[in-house]
This record gives sequence, structure tokens and C-alpha cells, in this order.
Amino acid sequence: MKIFLIADYFYPYNPGGTEWSVYELAKAFKKSSIDSTVITLNYGSKQEEIYHGIKIIRLPFFKKLKDKRAVVNPIWQNNLLFFLTSAYYLFKIIKSENPEIIHVHGKFLIPAAIISGFISKKPVIVTIRDKQIICPIGKCFFDQKRFKSCNFWEFLISDFPWFIKNYTNKKPFVIAHIFIGVIWSRFAGEIIKFFAKRAIQITTISNSQKKYLEANGFKNVKVIYNTADFKISKVIIPKIKSVLFVGKLSKGKGVELLLDAAESLLKNNKIKFLFAGQVQSLKIKNRLKQKPLKSSSTLLGSVDYNDLPGIYRKVSVLAMPSIYPESFGRAALESLSNGTPVVVTDVGALSEIVEDKITGRVVPTAMDSLKEAILDVLKNEKQYKKNIAKNYEKLRDKFNTNPIYDYVKLYKEYTK
Repeated sequence: MKIFLIADYFYPYNPGGTEWSVYELAKAFKKSSIDSTVITLNYGSKQEEIYHGIKIIRLPFFKKLKDKRAVVNPIWQNNLLFFLTSAYYLFKIIKSENPEIIHVHGKFLIPAAIISGFISKKPVIVTIRDKQIICPIGKCFFDQKRFKSCNFWEFLISDFPWFIKNYTNKKPFVIAHIFIGVIWSRFAGEIIKFFAKRAIQITTISNSQKKYLEANGFKNVKVIYNTADFKISKVIIPKIKSVLFVGKLSKGKGVELLLDAAESLLKNNKIKFLFAGQVQSLKIKNRLKQKPLKSSSTLLGSVDYNDLPGIYRKVSVLAMPSIYPESFGRAALESLSNGTPVVVTDVGALSEIVEDKITGRVVPTAMDSLKEAILDVLKNEKQYKKNIAKNYEKLRDKFNTNPIYDYVKLYKEYTK
């Protein structure tokens, strides 16, 4: 069976977890009866390439990227010209390669996939991996009881000012530029949603994410978890107690909450804090330079995906204290697959990955709760790592064997 996996970004351009989720899926398909090809946009690489045995075909795209961890301004991908030209190029590749299923992972190439799939009479499956298709800012979802996105007026008077305050500087030119971008993204998002709802099947990556999609008009949503590579490794207990954070150092990821807990813990404990990711605000950057964090923390910056397993195995615990409802939480899964326990907050899908007091801790978004959980895992690190080893096959089934089986079953259903 031949499948197209379509992603807005892919190797060597990897700004987030989606790209590596698609990579792990394609890698797992190699072991089954699925012949998958990744279709992505060309930000400055070869038109075709083989990466770790995975075939990549890149669609022509005008805008190029020098920084492989960056993203282009969404305006380049959120417009009618892009929707039509990408549909044209994708249709040509479909005619040439003749896949049986078109499976989209991402947002901006959804219209192209639906249009070219309709013309070529190929079934299109769309996996929605985040909430940006619902709202490009999503400030409203910080309210844990809220699932439906804000209306346009609330988006203007509440979401946009909040975004400027927390995620960018306040220079007038920058504000004007971002304002145009987010307003346009809001309108273009409606177009993308229109096309997404015409897919033969909508899938998503967690039960939490499914609730948000259904509250915003998506129907018949099927949950299939992300996959990870599970390789049994021996239990490693580092000499120095260490806490790792992986992801964007931003408000939504709960970094400020983690810094509060770290400062309190460091008063009476010798702990090393490691941060793998790009700092998203000056406030967070300044805090890392001040005592006691300055001498007890290391900012690793963006770490290559292939180097992360070695880091997971050498630390005591991974902390994911998100205050924004994660659609999944790929770092938590990667940590467990490498035998390291995880402390997460009880928002979004993180509690679907971590089993409280077994493979880690699941706590409220409060500094004292986070602090207590981290200290618990550090003091009982050996036991938590033994728990993960004991539950390893169960984790492998849930996040590798079962998702691949579900996708193969789904593909066969639509190619009868």
C-alpha cells in the first residue's frame, strides 16, 4: 500500500514536534506493509531526497529559510495563490507516484490535498495536531473549562493584546506587522477549516484534542496517538540529580511556573536544571541569568532530535508543566520511551501519556504541587525508572504497536 504523508515542514526544516511525529510514523511504516512518501514544501533543499530510508518529495515554494528551526510568516502559506499553486504541484506528484491514500499532517497544505485528492479521486485523511486550525492565537484555551474558540471581537480586543504582551516586543512596526498577520490568519483559517471538514476522515492525537475539535464543529473525529521508537535500555541513575525541560521556553509551556519551582527547590537541594529549546521572552531569559538559576541551570538551546535520546537517559526527570492544554506532548512520550520519568500538569493530553505515581507525576498547575512532584521523583528516581521498565511493553503497545495497527486498518478501510 502506497501512502503520501503530507507535512508543512519536514527534514531538514524541523521547527516543532509535528515533523518528528511524521518522521516516527514513516519510520514505523517501513516495518509494516506501508510504503510511505513524505511530501513537504521546499524551503531551500533538494527536490527529492532519502532520509534514513524515508523518501521525501518537496513542492516548489517561493520563500526560503536559512534557519532550519524557524518558520516562514504564515502569510506566505495562508493565501489563495498558495492554496491553488500547491494543489497544482501536489496533483502532478499524485499523477506521477499514484498513492492510494493522501494523509495530511499539518494545516497549510490541507486545501491542496483536498483539491488534488478530489481531482485525482484519491481519499484524503487529515490529522489535526494542534489548535491553531481553530484559532491562530488560542489565548481563550488557557481557560481549562473552555473548549470553543473566541469570536472575532474577543479575538481583537483580548487575544491580540495578550499575545503582544507575552510573545513579542512592543515596537509599533512589529505590532502592526503582527496585527495584519494574525487577522489574515484568522480569516484564512476559516478557509482551511472548510477544506479540512471535507476530508474522508479526521483523526487527532489525543482524547483531549478531540474535545476541542468537536466543540468547534469537527465531526467523526478518530483518536490515534503519536508513535515513538521504543528501544529497551538499561536503567541509568545519574550522580547529580537533574531536571530536564524540552520545548519552547514560553508562557504556555509553563516555563515561568517551572522557574518558580526551581528557585524554591534550589534553596535546600542540589539539583541541575537543563533547558533544551529556544527562549521565547526576555523575561524568561533574564530570570535564567539571575541567582540561584544562573549557577544551577544550563540553557542547551535547540537540540537536534537525534541527540535527545541520549539526554533523556542521562537525567533524573523530565518536567512538562504546561499551563496551555497540550494537544499531545511529544517530549513526554520520548522521555518515557527512553526510560525517564516525567512530571506533567493535568491540562490537555499530558495525563494521557503519564500515569500518576507510576511513570511520573500528574499535578495541578500550581508551584507547590509542581515542586512536590519533582522532589518526589528525584527522591524515588530508581523506583520510577523501574516502574517504566516494568510497564515498557504496555507503553510500546499504546504508543507504537496500536497506532500503527489503527492507521493500517484505517487505510485499508478506504482503499477497498
